[in-house]
Amino acid sequence: MAKSTRTGTPSGLEAASAPDAEPPDSALMNADALAGLSAKGLRTRKRLLEGARSAFEKKGSYVETRISDIVKESGVAYGSFYTYFESKEALFYELAVEVVHEMYVEGTSRYRGDNPLERIDASNRQFLDSYRRHAAMMTIIEQAAALYPEFRALRRRLRQGFVDRIAANFERLSSARRMDTSIDPVIAAHALVSMTDNFGYLWFVLGESFDDEKALTTLTQLWGNSLGLRRS
Repeated sequence: MAKSTRTGTPSGLEAASAPDAEPPDSALMNADALAGLSAKGLRTRKRLLEGARSAFEKKGSYVETRISDIVKESGVAYGSFYTYFESKEALFYELAVEVVHEMYVEGTSRYRGDNPLERIDASNRQFLDSYRRHAAMMTIIEQAAALYPEFRALRRRLRQGFVDRIAANFERLSSARRMDTSIDPVIAAHALVSMTDNFGYLWFVLGESFDDEKALTTLTQLWGNSLGLRRS
C-alpha cells in the first residue's frame, strides 16, 4: 500500500500554505482536441492514463513518479507522451478527476425508500467500498493536494459536489422537521463528510483493522444521532 503523508487535517488540504489556485486550462484536453484523435490515438491516450495510475501506485508518491515511469508502464514511446499531455501535472489532474468523480460525484445512494437513515447507510457503504478500491490513488491525491495549490483546489471542488448534494438532502429533512432543525445543514454536511472521509483514510490507507459490518453500522448511527434521526 502507498506510503502515508497524512497531515492530520481533514482531507489533508490545510497543510499547503499557498492560497488555492485554479487548475491550468491545459490540464485537460478539451472535447474538440479529443474528437480530433484517431481511434489509435484514443487507445494510446487511454493506455497512458492506465499506465500512469499503475506507475503512481507502484511508486506510492506523486513527486517520485517520473514521466519515464509512466511511459514504461504504458508501453508507449517517451516522445509520444507529449502528443497527448503537456506535462505530468496535466495527466495527473485528469486521473485525479476520474478517481474522485467516481467516489464523490457518482457515489449516490442506491436506496430509494423514504427512510433517511437507510439512505445514509447505503451511501456510506457505497462510498467506503469505493475508497477501499481506490485507497492507493487517494493517498497520492492527498499528497499532491498538500503540496500544490492547483491540486488542493481540485480536491476541494470535487468534494464540494458531494457536500452540496448531502446539504440539500439535509435542508429537505430540516424543512420537513425530520431532523433537528437547530442544526445547520451545510456545516453538518461538511462535518459528516469529513468524518467519513477521514475514517476511510484511517481504515484503508493507514491500515487500522475494523469489523466491516460493525464499522459501517456505527458510522450510520453516528450520522443519525448527530442529526437527530432514528431508525424507526
